[in-house]
Amino acid sequence: MPRAKYNKPPGPFPGIEHIQRSKFQFSRDQWRKLTKLLPCKLANSDASPEHVATAPMSIKTLADVAVVATEQAIDSHLTASLLISDKPVNAANVRAAIRRLREALKPFIRGWVDDETADITDFADLDVKLEVRDRQIAQLRLPSAQREAVAALCGVIVNVVLAQIASEAGEAVSQYDMLRYLDAALRFARIEHPDFGKHRDRLAKLVFPKDKPSH
Repeated sequence: MPRAKYNKPPGPFPGIEHIQRSKFQFSRDQWRKLTKLLPCKLANSDASPEHVATAPMSIKTLADVAVVATEQAIDSHLTASLLISDKPVNAANVRAAIRRLREALKPFIRGWVDDETADITDFADLDVKLEVRDRQIAQLRLPSAQREAVAALCGVIVNVVLAQIASEAGEAVSQYDMLRYLDAALRFARIEHPDFGKHRDRLAKLVFPKDKPSH
C-alpha cells in the first residue's frame, strides 16, 4: 500500500519570493578540469563581446563561456530540485488528482444541478479524457520527477551549452566527449546520475533518448 503522501494530489509550489536559490559554483580546479575536456578550439577562441557583457564573471574564451553556462544550468537545476523533493509529483499523486477532479465533476455530469448550470458546464468530454488518462498512467512506468529534471539538465548542457557554443568556434563535439564533460560536471555538482566509467550506455540513454514515453 503506497504511503499516504502518494495518495494525495500534488500541492502548490511556494511563491517565487519564498524560493531560496542555489549558489552553486565550480572550484578553480574543477573549472580547469572541465575546460580540458572541451575541444581545444574552444579554449583558443575568444569569447564574443556579447558573452563577456552578460557573464557574471570575467571570461576570456569560449571554453570559459561553456563552463559558466554549465554552472548556471546546474544552479537552476539545484534550485528546482528543492521544490521537487518538497512537492513530489509522481504517477500516484497525479492519479489521485484525477480521481478528485472526476469526483467533483459528478454533479454536473450526472444531472444533479439545474438545467441552466448543466448547459454551461458540459464536462462529459473532460471526464472521459480524464478516465482514459488515468488508465494510461496506471499502465505506464513513468520516470520520477527528479530523473526527468536530471534528463532536462543534461539536455540543456548538451544541446544549448556544448553544441551551440562549439558551433560558434566552428567545432563539433562528439557524443563521447559530451558524455565525458557532462559526467564530470554532474559529479562536481554531486548530482546523482549514471557513472560514465561504469554505466556509459545508461548515461547515453538519459542524455540522448531515442524514444521518449508519452505523458
